[in-house]
Amino acid sequence: MIEVRSLSKTYPDGTVALAGVDLSFGDGMVGLLGPNGAGKTTLLSILTLAQEPTTGERVYFGTPDAYRFRAAIRRMVGYLPQDFMPVSSLSGFDYLMMCGELRQVPLRRRDLRRRVMALLDVVELTHAAKRRADNYSGGMIRRLGLAQSLIHSPRFLVVDEPTAGLDPEERIRFRNLITQLAEEIPVLLSTHIVEDIEATCPRLCIIASGRLLFDGEPGEVMLACQDRLWRLPAEQPIPVGATKIGQRAGERDASFNVLCSSEPVLGGDLLEPTLEEACAAFLAEAVTPIRGIVASVAESPLASVDET
Repeated sequence: MIEVRSLSKTYPDGTVALAGVDLSFGDGMVGLLGPNGAGKTTLLSILTLAQEPTTGERVYFGTPDAYRFRAAIRRMVGYLPQDFMPVSSLSGFDYLMMCGELRQVPLRRRDLRRRVMALLDVVELTHAAKRRADNYSGGMIRRLGLAQSLIHSPRFLVVDEPTAGLDPEERIRFRNLITQLAEEIPVLLSTHIVEDIEATCPRLCIIASGRLLFDGEPGEVMLACQDRLWRLPAEQPIPVGATKIGQRAGERDASFNVLCSSEPVLGGDLLEPTLEEACAAFLAEAVTPIRGIVASVAESPLASVDET
């Protein structure tokens, strides 16, 4: 079980990046969703010990984050950052060997070589093991990044925007990989791509302005938006009291706006929401309270936090 309790982070310039986050997870995959500036990157940095919280505590499988336990905690955590780039002059194999040595993986060199080859097989890079990393595609680089995050056999994996910029085939391949990993260790997936969460995560956390607003099943967010989303032809004005959260293409090149409104929209039709639209509506206004909400959207203006 990984726990963060009353976690807050205020930067020297006064920016409040996190404000009293309580979160725990112990198995499977958890999706972390939020707009730019929500505090996601700060939370991940604190979870992976790259930053210190201003207040609050972290506990990893019963081990508190006291200084004397830091080395042990780092061995528990695997991390794939959004901006991961390998050493371009090294082959995939040599890069993972270097990562194993830097991580002080307690294996003889022969056994470390076997582990590296096993990981390359897991991420489907065996065919490119001896190829220089600067000749890897974007998807291959992300898969190599996943392999490096696993080189030391962590008990907990954090992945940040793992499919950003990938083509559909690579996105699906990567999602399949982390779904398989989540059967063995807890995985925290931070992303702004709702489709990735919908495809992989039985649990969703929504964060905005440094506060955890929702923690539960994705379907609960959609249920909260039932009878609140409307389609309205794009040429019609948005009525007072309704909030535009998106736009969809219609028939014969026509388009319509997707609106969130608790009151009937004149000229509009009720719409079955997608998870992306439901999350957008949830963040746009305080929808019907549902289990897991820790603070209302009204209490957390979305524009008040800069991502750090």
